[in-house]
Amino acid sequence: MPRSYLHCFFSALTPGTHITAHNGPTGKKLRVHLPLVGVKGARMRVGDETVALEQDKCIIFDDSFNHEAWHDGEQTRINLILDFWHPELTNEELKFF
Repeated sequence: MPRSYLHCFFSALTPGTHITAHNGPTGKKLRVHLPLVGVKGARMRVGDETVALEQDKCIIFDDSFNHEAWHDGEQTRINLILDFWHPELTNEELKFF
């Protein structure tokens, strides 16, 4: 069974933006945020941990965990976001999703 999720997109946040706390609907995927530009002033919280984003340094987390993001910088922040099947899913669970 193929284990590729095949989902990615760019996320752009203008200065002063706050993406309010939310959760993905299931624990089926891990989400990767790769900050590309406009990183200064950007931070993200996943669960109880808040981190300042660093250019070209990935953040990987289970999308079902509560998370939010802020951007207090002066330039638009652009992240590449990639989703992967959660590695603990069985082949039967993948078929379900």
